[in-house]
Amino acid sequence: MISKLKSKSIQKEYDKLIAKQSLKKHKTTKVKKIAILLDNEALVNVVLANLANNFPLKKEDITVLVYREYSKKDELSPQFFTNKDLGFNASLKSDNLKNFVKNEYDLFINYTKTSNLLTNMVTLLSQADFKAGFAEIDDRLYDIVVSDVNFNEAVLNQELKKYLTILNKI
Repeated sequence: MISKLKSKSIQKEYDKLIAKQSLKKHKTTKVKKIAILLDNEALVNVVLANLANNFPLKKEDITVLVYREYSKKDELSPQFFTNKDLGFNASLKSDNLKNFVKNEYDLFINYTKTSNLLTNMVTLLSQADFKAGFAEIDDRLYDIVVSDVNFNEAVLNQELKKYLTILNKI
C-alpha cells in the first residue's frame, strides 16, 4: 500500500516537472565531467572502458551511479541507489543521491535499458548541461537521443562522440 502511494506521488511529481521543463541554453564549454546512470552494476567497467576509448577523459572525471532494487543483504555504497533513496513527492533521502543530482556535470548519460520511474526522476532532477540516453526510455528527458533496439552502450557512445564533435564539445 505504501509503495503504491509513494510510486503515485513520485509519478505525479515527475509529470509536473517534465511539463515545466523548458528549453535551456547550453554552455559552450568542452565536456570535462560526465555523470553515468546505469541499472546493471555488471556494466560499470565495460561502460567506463568504452568511454575512455571515445572521450579524452580520466576516470576521476566520470561519476557513476547504479540503480538496484533494495535488499537488506546489500551493503550501502555511494555508487548505488535504491527505491528507498527516493521518498514521497520524489524527495531525495540519501546524501549520495542529493550530491549526484546537484553536481553540475557537462554530460549526463543514462544507459538504463528499461523505463524506470526512479531512474527517470534522477535524470530529470540532474543539473547536467547535456543529457543523453536511449530513445525508447523517455525522449523528453534528453538533449541527445539515440535509437538502438539492442540498447548497445557502444552505439550510444559512438553517436554521442559524433554529435558532441559536431557541437564542438569534445
